[in-house]
Amino acid sequence: MTRKSLCRDIQSVHQRLNLRQAQFQLTNEQSKAALKKINPYLIVGGGLCAGLMAGVIGWRKVFTVAKAGYSFSPFLTGCARRLMSMHDD
Repeated sequence: MTRKSLCRDIQSVHQRLNLRQAQFQLTNEQSKAALKKINPYLIVGGGLCAGLMAGVIGWRKVFTVAKAGYSFSPFLTGCARRLMSMHDD
C-alpha cells in the first residue's frame, strides 16, 4: 500500500471513530437526563426489589422475568396511554 492510501485509510477510520464517540456522548447525555427525571426513591426501591428477588429465586430466574417484562413493556405503555386518554375525556 502506498503512503497516500494508508493516510486515507487512517483518516476514514478516524472519522468513523469521531462519529461513534459523538453518538456515545449523545447517548450518555440522554441517559443522564432520563435518570434525573426518575425519583431517586424509585431507583432505590427497584434495586431493593431486584436484590430481594435475586436472593429468593436466583438471578437467572430474575433475568428471565425481567426479559419477559421488557417484552411486554410496549403493550403496557399503550394500555396506560389509552387509560390516560379515557381519563381526560
